Amino acid sequence: MTIIDVWNYIKSSFQYLLKKWKLIVIVGLTGGVIGLTLSFVIKPTYTARLSFSLIEGGGKGGLMDLASNLGFASLLNSGNDVFSGDNLLEIMKSKHAVGQTLLSTVTYKGQEMTLMEAYIDYNDLRKKWSKSKKQSLREVSFPVDQDSETLTRVQDSIISSVYSRYIKKNELKVNRLNKRVGMSQILFTSKDEEYSKLFVENLMDQTSAFYKETKTAQAVENLNTVQKTADSVRHLYETALEHSSSLSSVNVNRAMQTAMVPKLKQEYDVQLYGTVYAEVLKNLETLKLDLARETPIIQIIDKPRFPLKKDKLGKIKGVALGGIFAGFLIVLVLLVQYFFGMLQKDTQRENQ
Repeated sequence: MTIIDVWNYIKSSFQYLLKKWKLIVIVGLTGGVIGLTLSFVIKPTYTARLSFSLIEGGGKGGLMDLASNLGFASLLNSGNDVFSGDNLLEIMKSKHAVGQTLLSTVTYKGQEMTLMEAYIDYNDLRKKWSKSKKQSLREVSFPVDQDSETLTRVQDSIISSVYSRYIKKNELKVNRLNKRVGMSQILFTSKDEEYSKLFVENLMDQTSAFYKETKTAQAVENLNTVQKTADSVRHLYETALEHSSSLSSVNVNRAMQTAMVPKLKQEYDVQLYGTVYAEVLKNLETLKLDLARETPIIQIIDKPRFPLKKDKLGKIKGVALGGIFAGFLIVLVLLVQYFFGMLQKDTQRENQ
C-alpha cells in the first residue's frame, strides 16, 4: 500500500464522515444529554485527608543491657523490628485495621453508632437487605462496643466486602509524602462527607494504638515483670520492718543474750531487703525510661476539616464528556464500517 493509497483512503474517509454529519451531531447531542442526566444522578464524592509524621522510638541498648543482667534478655529479640515505619502504612490498609475502624463507636448525624452502621445507613442497605431471602441478613446489625471476636459469619462477610470495595476501588489510599522526614497521608473517599471524616480519624486512632502496642509489647512485658519483682521485695521489706519494730519494743534481760538473736536477724533482713528493693527500683526506672524512648510518636499534622474536597460531575463537564465520548464512538463505528465496505468492494473487483 503506497502513500498515495493511504492519502486517498484518508481523504475518502473524511468525505464519508462529512456525509454523515447529521448522524454524528445527533449522536453527539444524545451523548451530551446523557452526560447532563448523569450529572444529576451521580452523587458527589468527598475526600478526607489526614497527614502525619512517624518518629520511631530508639534507645534499645540500655534496655538490652538491663534485661541481660536480669536474666530475660531473650525476650527482647529483633522480632519487633518487623513493625517499621513503612509497615505502618501497610497496617493501615490491612483488613484488621479497617475492620476495627468499622466497629469503632462514633457520633454520626447526632446518634451514637458504629461506623459500620453509618455505612449501612448512608448507603441505604437496610432497604435492600429487607428483600433478601436470608433472615440473618435481614436482621444483621453492628451494635456499639461489639468485639471483633464475637462477629457472626454474616457480619464478618459484610465487613470483608466493604474492605474489598475500599481496596479494589482505591477509595482508601495510604502513601508516603516525604520519606526523609517520615511524612505520610491517608486519603479516603466516600459519598458521605461526615462518614469520610470519621473514617479517616478513627482509622488513624486504631492503627496508632495497635502500632504502639505492638512496638512496645515486649518492653511492657519486661517492665511488668520487674514491677512484680519490686512489689514482692517491697512486701518482704515492709514485713521485716514490722517484725523488727515489734521486737525492739520487747524488754530483753541482758543476762539472756540469746533473746537478741531474733531482733538482730530481723534487722539484717530489713537491711538486706532494703538494699535489694533500692536496686530493683533503679532497674525499674531504667526500664521506664527505655520504654519511653522505645515508644514511637505519631504526630498528626493536618486533620480533615469541613468542608471536605468535593468531586462532582458538573453539568457543563457532563455535557462535554458525554458529547465527546458519543461523538468519538460514532466516528469510530463509521470509520470501521467504511473500512470494511471498501475492503468488500476491493474483494469483489478482484473476483471479477
